[in-house]
Parts: sequence; structure tokens; C-alpha cells
Amino acid sequence: FFSFPFAASSSQYSVTMGADSSRSSDEARYKRELLKLSWRLVLTVQEQAAAKTTDKSSHSGDVQKDDDKSAHSGRSTDINFQGTLSVRPFHEDFEEQFFKYCPDLKTQFPSNYAMVSKMIARFIGTAIDAKDHSKMAKTFAKGHRKYKLNRSHFEGFASALVDTLQDRLGKFGTIELIKIWREVTLGLINRLEKEYNKKV
Repeated sequence: FFSFPFAASSSQYSVTMGADSSRSSDEARYKRELLKLSWRLVLTVQEQAAAKTTDKSSHSGDVQKDDDKSAHSGRSTDINFQGTLSVRPFHEDFEEQFFKYCPDLKTQFPSNYAMVSKMIARFIGTAIDAKDHSKMAKTFAKGHRKYKLNRSHFEGFASALVDTLQDRLGKFGTIELIKIWREVTLGLINRLEKEYNKKV
């Protein structure tokens, strides 16, 4: 009932597979660049907020001295930070989101902010690079088995991370970008969970 031109289809198949592979590779690079740029944006906003906070503190005396000048010139000495002063360290907002999903882990969560910040940065870096996750997964499993985690904890981590990123990115957090973050985050936590559940 069907005719299969083997010689032609074989050549066509090879070309098609090559094109699909190329498109897949380009798509992967495109996604990776989007992730890198968006994460860099999140860090830049936070760094600028911290710098402006420091600048405001160091120049508070100068503002007081210039009050009379500004009154005569009509220039205001109020510093407009465009709302960036309210930006907290990323890990603080993440923790707030995470405890909404996993309130039972609040008392077990590390109190060392530097450790939490480093953990998140490493997770995101690994997710973006999309390299072999085995080393990170093994380290995670070894250090977290005592907490008796279940699926909801892993999903809560992924959701909290994506929610925090979306909140930080604001209008730049497009539907497509957040979808990509969700995909890579879920992919990585699935790898972590699989390693975590292995019998020791």
C-alpha cells in the first residue's frame, strides 16, 4: 500500500536530521543566552541598589550642607532612587517565597546567609551552563538526606526560585523567559531528587 523511495528518503532523512540538530543547538544557545542576560540583570539591579544605598549614607552630611544652596537655586537635594532602595538581597526574597511553599522547613533552613546566597548562585550557574549535574547532585544528596525531603520540597524550591526571579525581572520577565527558567529549574531539581532518593 505504501511506496518507500529508500535512496531518496535516506538522503532526505540525513539532511533533515542535520537541520533539526542545528536548530536544536541554536535553540539551546538562545535559551542559555537569555538565562545569562536575565540573571545578569537581576544581579545588576541589586548591585546598583546597594551602591546607591552606600552613596546616600556617605553623602548624607553633604546634603545637609547644601540645603541653603538648594533653597536659593530652586534645585532639590532629594535623591531619587526609583524604588531600587527597597531591593533586598536575592536570597532573602527567595527564602520568603520558599517558606510559603515549604513552611515545615523554616526551622531547618540554614541561618548562614552567605551559605544560602552561595548555594543559590551555584544552583543558577549550574542550571544556566546546562553541564553535567552529577557532581552537584551528589554533593546535594549527601548534605541534605538528614532533612527527609520529599517531592513537594523539591517543587517548592523550583517554584520559589522562579517566583523570585520573575518578581525581580519585572516587565523584563516575559512569559517565554519565565517558561525557560521554569524548564531548566525543574530539570535540575529532578536530577537532584533522583540522586537524593538513591539508596546509600
